[in-house]
This record gives sequence, structure tokens and C-alpha cells, in this order.
Amino acid sequence: MKKIIIASFIMLAFGGAMSAQNKKKAIIADTKEVVILTPEQAAKKDALAISEYLGLDENLRIAFIGLFEMKHNIMQSSSETVESRREMSRIVGLKIEASMDSNLLEKLRGNTALYNQLLSTDAIEVKK
Repeated sequence: MKKIIIASFIMLAFGGAMSAQNKKKAIIADTKEVVILTPEQAAKKDALAISEYLGLDENLRIAFIGLFEMKHNIMQSSSETVESRREMSRIVGLKIEASMDSNLLEKLRGNTALYNQLLSTDAIEVKK
């Protein structure tokens, strides 16, 4: 009888502890904060990301800031159509290709997360 009482007590103790840990993880996952950047801040973030990943010089980084600022102005504008956003994404891709050699371009395309971030392929259809 004592063994049954001890076994049930241990099962309840561990079951409660496991339940508390699962709830704690769920609370942490739900508290993520979304920060919306201005076009200027987003452009600097993108330019810094590509510059650090590819080891670009300061002049090219400054040129990319201007390009990405123009891109983010279009992508964040509520008056722009999906077609104009797609066109802007295409233009950004072409300008990136034109500004670097094939080795750097292949390295960039190898990092699909960064490449898609720079082209804003995920933000084209978000705002209508």
C-alpha cells in the first residue's frame, strides 16, 4: 500500500513539474515583439548585412543604403500595388547583380535568407 501511495505521489509531482515547464515555454514564445523600422533604418540594416557578409567596402555600402532606402519606401507604401513591389524587387536584384563580381554574387545567392531579405520577396504581398 505504501508503495502505491509513493508511486502515485511521485507521478503527480513529476507530472505537475512537466506541465509547469510546458506553460513557461508557451509564455516565452508568445511574448515576441515585432518592431517596424523606418525605411532609413531598414536600409541601413540591409546594407550592413550585405556588407558584413560579403566584406564590401564603404563606398558600395553607402550606395546600397540608397538603393535599399528606395526599396523600403516602395515596400512600406500603402499606395503601391503588388506589381510595383514586384518590379522594385526585380530592380533591386538587377542592381545588386550589376554592382558585384560573379564570385560575390554566387556567395550571396548561396545565403537564400539574406538574398530574399534584400529583395524583400516576403513583403511583396503583405500590404495591399
